[in-house]
Amino acid sequence: MQNVPRPETFESELKTIEALAAAVDEHGLWPAGSLKALQRCGALAWSVPKAFGGSGMPPLQIHRRYQQLAAACLTTALILTQRDAAVEFLAAAGAHPAAQRLLRQAAFHRRMLSIGISQVTTSTRHGRAALVAEPTTGGFRMDGYIPWATSAHHCTDLVAAADAGDGNKIVFILPMGHPGVEVQAAKPMAVLNGSDTASVRLTAVPIHSDLILAGPAPDALKIRARRRRFTLNTCVLPLGVAAGALADARSELVSRSRVCRDTVTKLQKEWRQLATRVYRHGMGTAVVASDPMAVELRAACNHLAMRCALATLELAKGRGLQADHAAQRRVREAMFFFVWSSPNSVIEQTLAGLAVEPPIC
Repeated sequence: MQNVPRPETFESELKTIEALAAAVDEHGLWPAGSLKALQRCGALAWSVPKAFGGSGMPPLQIHRRYQQLAAACLTTALILTQRDAAVEFLAAAGAHPAAQRLLRQAAFHRRMLSIGISQVTTSTRHGRAALVAEPTTGGFRMDGYIPWATSAHHCTDLVAAADAGDGNKIVFILPMGHPGVEVQAAKPMAVLNGSDTASVRLTAVPIHSDLILAGPAPDALKIRARRRRFTLNTCVLPLGVAAGALADARSELVSRSRVCRDTVTKLQKEWRQLATRVYRHGMGTAVVASDPMAVELRAACNHLAMRCALATLELAKGRGLQADHAAQRRVREAMFFFVWSSPNSVIEQTLAGLAVEPPIC
């Protein structure tokens, strides 16, 4: 049985991760040292059920730690949350032999997992299926591409989804070493280059039926609801970035005016109120992405992350434009949330918020 780390271990490793964050961001490095720190404190077992060697940590505690991790290094937080999203699907598959085997290996970091489902959720364009599953004897043949896969060149397995025709979808395990799987070169981004987020091309890839987790069915993706115990995952990371930006802002307040100090205090109060709402609503039941409150909270978290980052940049003045300055990283990290898996409802809410006229000075 895996040793359960002491509570203070995560806090200690968090400092290590934060110390590495600037170099990870500036040079677009795969955060190997940060992932080793996560392994040392048992983070890779948090989301894995105890039955498979994990710690089965309560979801509220996990998500608060995701938030802390995002405040230290968003690149590392994204890698872990995408990996844990794959774990969530596998754990929801019940007695599925391949899922159980991967869960046991993931708990001890013997396999690196990630997720690739945006092609059937938010990244589909013009109504055309990006990844198509054609039935074959004993399974399916996959043709197309997965546009966004974090850890693409480093993971051993993806939990992916494809269009199976007639409105049906399938969720399946994609071993990255399968014939016909080609990871494309990662395109340079404004931020998170160290996350190794790239597209994956599939050409006549055979997927045996024993790798199918759900479907073909219109609601195949809902398998995740069997396991999901926190429903506002996409709010937690921007809250983390906002918290990190506020910490940076506080460090810039020496010799600043009362107006500056009061403004940061107001942002901190707003952060606490919004975080309370997110965790209360996120631990509720039957919350879906289209839920008006969920949409409102997500847009609010994205907006607050950017405002806190801009406050830090303003306080840093010209130094904040230097690539290695924390304020520069915070602003670019906050930008990420405006393009990360945003459904139309969140886009509309965000644009409506941006169009609100500021008070006349």
